[in-house]
Amino acid sequence: MDARPDLNSDIEILVIDDEPKVRDSLQDILRLSGYEVVTAGNVGAAIQYINERDISLILLDLNMPIQDGHHLLEYIDRQQVDVQVVIISGEATFSQASRSLRFKFVQEFIKKPYAVEALLHSVEMAAEKIRLKEVNSKIQAQLSKSEQLHRFFVDSSPDIIYMLNDRGEFVFLNNAIAKILGYEKQEVIGKHYSDLVYKPDIEKAKYAFNERRTGDRSTKAIELRLCCKNSDEPKYVEANSITIVLSSKGIYKKKQANKEFVGTYGVIRDINDRKLSENMLRKLNLAVENSPNLIYITDNNGTIEYANPKIVDISGYTADEVLGQNPRIFSSGETPPFEYKMLWDTISSGQIWRGVFKNRKKTGQLYWAQQSIAPMLNSDQCVTHYVAIQEDVTEALLQREQISHQATHDSLTDLINRSEFDRRLKRIINTAKINHSEHVLCYLDLDNFKIVNDTCNHSAGDELLRQISCQFSKLIRYRDSIARLGGDEFAILMEHCSLQQALVTTERIHKQIEQFQFYWENKCFRIGVSIGLVLINAENGAFDDLLERADMACYLAKKGGRNRSHVFDEQDQVNILRQNELPWPEKIKDALSQNRFKLYRQKIMALNSSVEEGEHYEILIRLEDEDGNLILPCAFIPAAERYQLAVELDQWVIRNLFDWFLLHPDRLQALALCSINLSASSLAGKEMSGFLVEQFKKTGLPPDKFCFEITETAIIANLTSATEFIISLKELGCLFSLDDFGSGFSSFAYLKNLQVDFLKMDGIHVRNIESDPVSLEMVKSINDIAHLMGKKTIAKFVENDAVLKMLLDLKVDYVQGYGCDTPSVLV
Repeated sequence: MDARPDLNSDIEILVIDDEPKVRDSLQDILRLSGYEVVTAGNVGAAIQYINERDISLILLDLNMPIQDGHHLLEYIDRQQVDVQVVIISGEATFSQASRSLRFKFVQEFIKKPYAVEALLHSVEMAAEKIRLKEVNSKIQAQLSKSEQLHRFFVDSSPDIIYMLNDRGEFVFLNNAIAKILGYEKQEVIGKHYSDLVYKPDIEKAKYAFNERRTGDRSTKAIELRLCCKNSDEPKYVEANSITIVLSSKGIYKKKQANKEFVGTYGVIRDINDRKLSENMLRKLNLAVENSPNLIYITDNNGTIEYANPKIVDISGYTADEVLGQNPRIFSSGETPPFEYKMLWDTISSGQIWRGVFKNRKKTGQLYWAQQSIAPMLNSDQCVTHYVAIQEDVTEALLQREQISHQATHDSLTDLINRSEFDRRLKRIINTAKINHSEHVLCYLDLDNFKIVNDTCNHSAGDELLRQISCQFSKLIRYRDSIARLGGDEFAILMEHCSLQQALVTTERIHKQIEQFQFYWENKCFRIGVSIGLVLINAENGAFDDLLERADMACYLAKKGGRNRSHVFDEQDQVNILRQNELPWPEKIKDALSQNRFKLYRQKIMALNSSVEEGEHYEILIRLEDEDGNLILPCAFIPAAERYQLAVELDQWVIRNLFDWFLLHPDRLQALALCSINLSASSLAGKEMSGFLVEQFKKTGLPPDKFCFEITETAIIANLTSATEFIISLKELGCLFSLDDFGSGFSSFAYLKNLQVDFLKMDGIHVRNIESDPVSLEMVKSINDIAHLMGKKTIAKFVENDAVLKMLLDLKVDYVQGYGCDTPSVLV
């Protein structure tokens, strides 16, 4: 854009921006165009300039510290300062623009970064308007005195004033055509009006430009689009055209007794900005009407004036049913009055309120609604309406509660799990140290539980654990915590309780369990429970020591005749060592140091596959005691996890397994995939991932031949660290299997975000599919969804051909269990 110093020097511009570089840049640009320029870094300095100087035009940044640009706009409006404003802002949201453009003196809203040419064009347009305003005010006083003033007014009009002859050719145009369409009037004089009309609007244009009526019957206003000369500056970008309102009248002269048509005159007004605003409003209306959330608008008294169609899905009401009603129509009656008072205090003061309410649908069904309510302010900053957005978050909250519950509770018994119990124990230890209070930790081990498992099956054992858990829960105080630590081991944390009170409770437990009878398939079983107690106070509150002492006390209770309690005494540890009967922590440590753990493998068999994949098996572990007897992992794994030995045990398995493959390269060659179990403790930190990276680097074994199995419970309890662990090992090429999948109630909620390759279905469902339709549907659903997510499935506890055939029909990918292969030692 060419600078015009001779014309621009009469315009003094005030640049307001808190960034010195921006102010200096704008000042240099405007001075090169001949404008007088002063700058201010804040609103206070700007107000002083406005009061002291004759400022014609302000370039204003909205986002400034202390007082933003809106404060200055309100000051100008309040003081009725005669000045024009162009907004230059880095945030050009609809809200920002509408809030600024409501002031008549705001000419334009420009978004940063801007093109210099565009900026100067906007400044020139604003300057022209300032001049026109000054000129027009002078003309108004002189119109009656001179025809020349009439002509000047026409040429200075911001609207195009034109005249056509009887052939539809332009015979007169004012100067506004150059500003609106980019043509000099000499370029258009003599041309037919159709040369300017945007082609799709030709038919509509005929009604205006061919107008031959006069008076009130003549055309009042028709919206058209006219083509701009400069295609680089389209006002209607899609068509390189501009929308206008055209008003016209026929012109006649008398010829003897008749009137002869001479031509047409009219006015063309630029409404491009208004049309763009209308288009934006239509878009916003479309967005509101099709929003997935309920949106309604009330007056300042809270009466609903509008509701979008989503109201039916969320509340059950139609829009017609709520119009004229108060939003309390959604109230469940369960929200305390003070919350509503806080809401009204917030929105009536002009602030936005956000929160969650329990609402009631038309049917009476309750639902949780996350709401945002914003006040609408008029130009006087008074609240006229309220806009509320309501989202039904019932499912999300329930899902979050389920995941949170599952992360802290045992899926079989619904008691709290070991990790949650450890957290509570640590809290009580800290409380004891601070308040010098007393608490009691009880360690419980069921007597004769193995008989039930061996005589019947694991389903019987699971049912027994559920029933016993219910018995325990009824016998403890409300404030006490009971947890299943694993297998048939439980723990009770009695807060603010003496040993004497605790012994009363454990004696009640013994009596109840002694009378308890468990029935399974016409068999009746009696069990007992051995309980070890240890006092928690400020002196003996070390976490590991407390667990070990409780375990020792339970061990001595069992040795003392079962179904009895034993309170830990310092002499107990000496007695146990003297009898050479070590509790599990010492047994595990000794077995690790003496290499008395043995590795076994069990085949994972492919179904529905005609391609030979190679050997695929899971690595299992057994402990060989001093007498050569093999102990199954269910006996020592819970203790290893409880006493922080699980990571060391996992590392022993990996080292020895990797060494075995190095010694047997033929088995590595034949291997398709080897699955290795990892404990929850291995996921909690970065120690195990670093260890595995080092082992793969040290041995050179291919990571893509190894799959690490992690239980669903371990994943939920350590979701963030487990996700990071999986990602780090996946980068090496390792595979992952999610073990015991389906043991919880919200498995699918997080599954799609986990990069696992296999889902190993919980055996409690698989073993019962032959007789239990619910288990069958559970297995089918897990298998179908896993395949939909691109993951393969493994069914555990496959123990007979009938179950195998059903899994084959369901198109499960792999099976594992005693019906397919018996675990064999790794030799």
